[in-house]
Amino acid sequence: MSAAALDADAPRVPPGYLLTTFEYDVDDPIVWPEHVHDEHELLWSAGGMARLEAEGRVWAIPPALAVWVPSRVAHQASAERGARVRATYFLGGGPHTEAMPGIVTGVAMTEPLRVLLDHNLQGTLDEAARRRLQRVILDLLVPAPRESFELVMPRSPHLHMVASAILADPGDKRTTADWAYECGLHGRTLARQFEAETGMSFTQWRILARLQLAIRELTHGRSIVSVARRVGYRNPSTFIDHFRSLTGQTPAEYVRGSRADRPAGD
Repeated sequence: MSAAALDADAPRVPPGYLLTTFEYDVDDPIVWPEHVHDEHELLWSAGGMARLEAEGRVWAIPPALAVWVPSRVAHQASAERGARVRATYFLGGGPHTEAMPGIVTGVAMTEPLRVLLDHNLQGTLDEAARRRLQRVILDLLVPAPRESFELVMPRSPHLHMVASAILADPGDKRTTADWAYECGLHGRTLARQFEAETGMSFTQWRILARLQLAIRELTHGRSIVSVARRVGYRNPSTFIDHFRSLTGQTPAEYVRGSRADRPAGD
């Protein structure tokens, strides 16, 4: 199916089904404009990186993470060249998804969940077997906000400019004082405003932006040392510590898990 069809305004879940998955294999970098739909959505990646923006936040979506988007929430998605983006849609308004939150949140893409979502794509299942399978998939949806790689974007134009520049190049070595000077502010003023608008310190926000890029680079086969330098770390040990504190894994463990998720021949 064409990647451009992601935002098509049409019913997605077939009659009698609880969910359905659309596959989008991305040949060139793509942005799907902001849109809404009546179904809930689970956006995930079978390979490569995707990104979702909604409710003033940005989520990085590596293969280990999915993002839950409730129905009627406006959102925009993008993906890099070679990404294998998957969008699973769920019936909105029913009891089957009532355990999921009414806000956009991260969901751990566990191996059982991934396997069952892939199995649901098979055309040989009879209707009774498919419904049983889909009920199990619903049971496996577990919000995981700590793993969501969520970045709140600041509202003020000058801070939004700073945040956007860091997302474009997380390895930028300009200090808080440097950014403050460009905004015509004192360093402490920028830091205070940034935390008030994003809920985290400027330093914490920048670390998370760096880790978003690091995950993309690691899944492309870059070495840990080169990735650490690419995202602005002089000391790879500091990079590894930050990575582990967020994901619960070292970069090497994450890469092994990501490769294990890829189909044979990739």
